[in-house]
Amino acid sequence: MNKVLSGAVLASVCAVVQIERVSAHHSFAMFDSEQTLSVDAVVVELQWTNPHSWLEISIPDGQGAHREHTRLSLEMSSLISLKQDGWKPTTLKAGDKVLVTYHPMRDGAPAGQLVTVTFHDGSSVIEQ
Repeated sequence: MNKVLSGAVLASVCAVVQIERVSAHHSFAMFDSEQTLSVDAVVVELQWTNPHSWLEISIPDGQGAHREHTRLSLEMSSLISLKQDGWKPTTLKAGDKVLVTYHPMRDGAPAGQLVTVTFHDGSSVIEQ
């Protein structure tokens, strides 16, 4: 009886954890995945956090969809996904000059979903 009860408790805990993970995730419908923009940028900060990391960049005036803004916040995936794609917390540092490709926000806000970062040597890291 004790083993059956322990198994039931373990199964319940696992179910609750799965429900938490699913309910915590949000839709990416706010991004316009039909549109991909590329801008020369300077890295302001890589926020290496869960549930999603963020890349803060500064762009020269007049580039991209956000001409009146010089700073963009680009959402990335989870740390585990980034690590699987070869990212590290030190992949980007403040001041790095890069070419960034992203899906802009549907509402025109100065943000988006990161697609690719290309360095001046031609190498790139992809965000999936």
